Amino acid sequence: MNSTVKNALFWLVIVMACFLLLQVVKSGKGEPHGTEISYSEFLSQVEAGSVGKVTITKTQVNGQYRDGRPFRVTAPSSQEGMLRTLHEKNVEIWFREAAEGGWPAWLLNIAPLLLLAALWVFMIRRMKQRQDQSQAEGSCRE
Repeated sequence: MNSTVKNALFWLVIVMACFLLLQVVKSGKGEPHGTEISYSEFLSQVEAGSVGKVTITKTQVNGQYRDGRPFRVTAPSSQEGMLRTLHEKNVEIWFREAAEGGWPAWLLNIAPLLLLAALWVFMIRRMKQRQDQSQAEGSCRE
């Protein structure tokens, strides 16, 4: 392979690793989770009319008070009473399906590390080739 192609491939791998690393970092952020409160505190805040919005994912409830502060709470699996109370207090209710990890998410998370490992191997081999070339040139001069 000619050196221009090798250099282009080298920089392409670096750019792809940076892009994938950025995607992994961005996907880890998500919504601000806020402080965790107890379920009884959550119900008290709902009854008092302090809760403005909730997003329910299975038993995880992320919400916002009416003043904009975020909070999170773990709710019981049976949520009929909670939903009824939320509806009565005019709380905006959102449902979200739990994110399925699966192998695509795992692969996306591990891809930057694999690219960096490949880059490391490429650089080590390139250094070895240059060392061999310089030794060969040195032995020819002698």
